[in-house]
Amino acid sequence: MSSGNIVERLRAMAANLDQFRRDKIEDELSEAADVIERLRAELDRLDKQAETPAVPTSVTEQG
Repeated sequence: MSSGNIVERLRAMAANLDQFRRDKIEDELSEAADVIERLRAELDRLDKQAETPAVPTSVTEQG
């Protein structure tokens, strides 16, 4: 079950818990957590960029 959408893999596991070893489920959950963490970090980075005021070109050329 290594290919495909992680959400679909988790849904399949949830629907058939008795068919999967606990360590396999935990591996999938860990992978999902890593993806979520990376996505949150990227969103935070984009938010910080959006909050940073743009410096007009004329100001930077004077310095």
